[in-house]
Amino acid sequence: MDLKAPIKHHQLTSRFTIGFDVWGTILDLDRVLDLIALEAAEYIGGVLPEIREKVIRVHGEAKKLRRRNPNLSPQTLLEASKKIMAEAFNTSPSRVDEIIRNAFERAGESLVFPDVPPTLSKLSEMGFPMGIIGNVLFWPSTYTRILLERTGVIGFFGEIVFSDEAGFSKPDRQIFLYFAEKTNTDPSNLVYVGDNVVEDIGGVLSAGGFGVLISRRASSSRLIIPDLRVALVRDLRELIEVVEVLDKYRGE
Repeated sequence: MDLKAPIKHHQLTSRFTIGFDVWGTILDLDRVLDLIALEAAEYIGGVLPEIREKVIRVHGEAKKLRRRNPNLSPQTLLEASKKIMAEAFNTSPSRVDEIIRNAFERAGESLVFPDVPPTLSKLSEMGFPMGIIGNVLFWPSTYTRILLERTGVIGFFGEIVFSDEAGFSKPDRQIFLYFAEKTNTDPSNLVYVGDNVVEDIGGVLSAGGFGVLISRRASSSRLIIPDLRVALVRDLRELIEVVEVLDKYRGE
């Protein structure tokens, strides 16, 4: 089978449930960090490029904290990440929360990657149940839910699971199994799409599902390896062909 050749649509023999990461997959994290930096520069003062560099740095530090301390609860990680940013800007966690809340008020539909709406629409037409599995850092999941509503994509998703609500963070397999249970899905029928190899792909593979890495800046072309239960796409619209290849492979 030529896995790089165009795939003709065919009647799926069974249903996958497709889960999505939010930041970097559905919504543009870089744009949000830009808004946070802009708000911080206005609120605290400073040169915008330097403020943005600091925001990116503390975001990376918070992600390292999560990976190196897998036993920390999502709520503890949320508070710890706000403290890291507060210390970086010599302010309080409550002011960090205010900065982020104001930044989110500036956010609009442009946060959604252009390849997202047509993909979600097509998958919905094909009858796939879809949901979200997301982590939290710096802001609670309620903020992200508001953005998903404001950008108009939340209606495509049934079950939405965030780490601060479930009590587990990606890449812990428990959050994927929890999502599978909530959606009445056998974990082997879970296809999860995300932009992080460790948290997204590693996590869903450990739960027995399929992992699809979205890398919009990748130089390599679309790649599907059913035996390893992984795929790489550069454009989310390629996910349509991925699920068809995976389903056809499973039926052979």
